[in-house]
Amino acid sequence: MIKTENLQKIFRTEEVETWALNNVSLEIAEGEFVAIMGPSVTEVFS
Repeated sequence: MIKTENLQKIFRTEEVETWALNNVSLEIAEGEFVAIMGPSVTEVFS
């Protein structure tokens, strides 16, 4: 099992603060398949 609680990730530049994850909790049981999709970091900062 994979488990996380209140996970946060922030990308910062001198001008911008972008929250990629904000208090994400996730539990993945054995045998489950998961895909997490979203914009790439390149697209976020372009």
